[in-house]
Amino acid sequence: MNSILKHILFVDADREAQNRFNAYFNGDNFLILNYNSAMGAILHIKESKPVDVLVIDEQIKPMGAAQTLNYLIDELQFKGKVFVSSNSKNQFETEYGIYEVLKKPYDESQLQKVKAAVGTVNKDEEPLYALNYLKELSDGDMVFIESSIQIFMSTVAPRIEEIKKMLSSKDYQSLAAVAHNIKPSFEMILNKRGAELCDFLAHHAKPADFKSYVEDLEEEYIQVEKQLRRDFSKEEKL
Repeated sequence: MNSILKHILFVDADREAQNRFNAYFNGDNFLILNYNSAMGAILHIKESKPVDVLVIDEQIKPMGAAQTLNYLIDELQFKGKVFVSSNSKNQFETEYGIYEVLKKPYDESQLQKVKAAVGTVNKDEEPLYALNYLKELSDGDMVFIESSIQIFMSTVAPRIEEIKKMLSSKDYQSLAAVAHNIKPSFEMILNKRGAELCDFLAHHAKPADFKSYVEDLEEEYIQVEKQLRRDFSKEEKL
């Protein structure tokens, strides 16, 4: 099995919901495993099979999403990303925390939450950046490449700080505009996860979504910056 696949466990007896979800994530980067009951998902995880994301219906039989999640955390120490499907709720709360909701019937903005949250390959195996685009653009001119990386670091960091302030003031329209503005910076260094998070914040996020995705974007930038500084430290350029 391809080790870079993202494993998504989809737990919902609604056949239409399964078909819609599976069709959206059809491709080489995802392995979708469908279960019609909570017991199927529990047994799968109990067998120590990999799960990156769990999508579970609020009313899943026999015990519902809340009890199922409590069991997975208490007994199996499950730590994967969780989304709860609901027809009406904007967030789903249990004694262990608040989970993001996928509103039914799914549309692209809802399914994009999952893609933005997990990216398309395992983070341990996906390079945080690549210079292919900059090399092609500059015919391999390292002065240009290093200058472009410096610009990335000097411009994106303050924009993320702006985004955090806008999040605090709930100025979501301005936040979306800034996210749209910095998306090309992540694309320039071929950081797909950063670009996807910016795209989601710019075009798909609802008020309940912004906090977790801003946190994810900041975390991604911090990791990229650390890697750039390590890789270019010998050059003493950054």
